[in-house]
Amino acid sequence: MQFLAILTLAATAVLALPSNNLEVRHECMPPQYTCKGDKSGWLVCNVDGSWLNGGECPKGTTCSPINNLPYCT
Repeated sequence: MQFLAILTLAATAVLALPSNNLEVRHECMPPQYTCKGDKSGWLVCNVDGSWLNGGECPKGTTCSPINNLPYCT
C-alpha cells in the first residue's frame, strides 16, 4: 500500500514539472497594427498575440505604413 502511495506521489511530481513545450508564442504584441502582405488592408494584434483582420482598403487604394501605422492611400 505504501508503494502505491509513493508511486502516485512521484508521478504527480513529474507531471508538475514545467515544460518548455507549453511556451506561448506570440505573433505580435498588442497594440500593434500592420499592413497585410498583399497591401489590400490591415491587421490588428489582439490580446492573445495573434493577428486579426482589421479591414480592407477601398478600391483603388493600397495599405502603406505612415509613422508605423497602416493607412490606405
